[in-house]
Amino acid sequence: GLGKTTGWIHRTVLKNKGVTMIGGVQYKKLDGDGLHIRVEDKKKGAGEDLTLDVDTVIVCAGQDPLRELQSDLKAAGVSVHLVGGADVSAELDAKRAIDQATRLAVQIESVKGE
Repeated sequence: GLGKTTGWIHRTVLKNKGVTMIGGVQYKKLDGDGLHIRVEDKKKGAGEDLTLDVDTVIVCAGQDPLRELQSDLKAAGVSVHLVGGADVSAELDAKRAIDQATRLAVQIESVKGE
């Protein structure tokens, strides 16, 4: 499995590639204006509603498959891909999820470059 001390390496690589990671997020909706989210600040005991102008969304949201967003996106004609626990939640396997997500990101970038 993924080593206890290797998570920071993956976060650093993503940060160096310009990936923005936001914790404590509740996904509200995705529409023509962007991805609507609420970010909770547990220290302040408050939250902030934001709309992100996005063309690609990758949701890393734990190990429990929550597919409500998937059906809404598909109904709106948006291409949706599931990886990790959202794809197969039979086991907790971070290495498999990272591998699936990396391969998907490469596919998305190659399509965007065409």
